[in-house]
Amino acid sequence: MSEDAMLPGEFADLERFASTWCLPSQAERHAQRVNSAMQDLEDFYETILPRMDAIAEYLNPFPLDELDAAARNLLNLSLSFIEVSLAVELFHAPDDSRGLPHGRYQIIESLTD
Repeated sequence: MSEDAMLPGEFADLERFASTWCLPSQAERHAQRVNSAMQDLEDFYETILPRMDAIAEYLNPFPLDELDAAARNLLNLSLSFIEVSLAVELFHAPDDSRGLPHGRYQIIESLTD
């Protein structure tokens, strides 16, 4: 892993997405999705989709509370993939035009928020 890399070395091919999509909260991932161009979401989706099995295999052995920074970033990248998959597979747009506008609801991260 290079000094500037955010992801484990095995995932260097995904590094171009790291600064945009390795977001630690659901609210940040959602905001990034709805504020992204559909072309960018499709590029992210098509690039990450074939790597999801490898990502899961890499992360599975680690307890969540023992992830180092690079593995945590990889987990966050995969959670962003799930967020983006809604736009690509279901909405065919960055946001769901049939639901409430993005700013009208609050994402609650935990029961203590």
